[in-house]
Amino acid sequence: MKIDIFDPEMCCSTGVCGTSPDPELIRVGEMVEKLKADGHVVARHMLSRDTSAFTANSQVYQLMLKEGMKALPIVAVDGVIRAVGRYPQRVDELQVTKES
Repeated sequence: MKIDIFDPEMCCSTGVCGTSPDPELIRVGEMVEKLKADGHVVARHMLSRDTSAFTANSQVYQLMLKEGMKALPIVAVDGVIRAVGRYPQRVDELQVTKES
C-alpha cells in the first residue's frame, strides 16, 4: 500500500524541529513510522520541494486549485484521497490493513 502525505510548508521534511515542535506533527511522525513498520510505503511531500507530486495526483491538483493551501494536509492511499485539511487521528481512518 502506498500512502502519500501532502504537507503544508514546514521548516523541514517532518516539521519536528526547532525548540518547540508541534505535538501534532510528532504524532503524525510516529504514525508514519508505524505504517512503514507494517510494510507500507509512505511518502511526504511539500509543494516547494516536490511540486510534481502535487500535479501527478489529479485529485490533489484539483483540490489545490479550488481550496489553495487550506486544503493541506492531504492524505492519499493508493492515489485515493482519505483526508483533506487534517491529518488522520488513527491509522484505521486511512483504511489500510497490515496485510496490504
